[in-house]
Amino acid sequence: MNNEIRTGCIMQFYEIYPLSRKLVFDTFDQKKYHVTRTQQIVLLSLSVCGQMNMSQLASKINTSNEQATRAVAQLVDMGFIERTHQPDNRRVVNISLTEKAESFLIKMKTDIREDLLQLFSEVSDEDMGKLYNALVQVNEVLKQVMDI
Repeated sequence: MNNEIRTGCIMQFYEIYPLSRKLVFDTFDQKKYHVTRTQQIVLLSLSVCGQMNMSQLASKINTSNEQATRAVAQLVDMGFIERTHQPDNRRVVNISLTEKAESFLIKMKTDIREDLLQLFSEVSDEDMGKLYNALVQVNEVLKQVMDI
């Protein structure tokens, strides 16, 4: 096991994380969409994972159950999320996106994609190909490590 390479990878995460977070969140205009970043993360997580219970959501977005519950309550009020109780255990609340949220996410993702395409427009096709291949590999390794 080569810990030097593993340590180098960890150091790259320290550099990549703030850059990728800034890239994604700076293209998201909170005033335009009237949702907070936490709400955005909740919506995007549900769009990828589908129905989840509150504990799963909190774990997925790396926050407390209380903060996740607060964001979900606001999204329920906005008509973006619906809650359902598990028939066998009424204490477990599952959440899922509504059709309104699905439509909202299509619009939001389209706008963000257009903004990011503009941002990357000066990068060569060759470099974009390299970035794409690297991101696919990173994604595969992270899923392996995170047991997803």
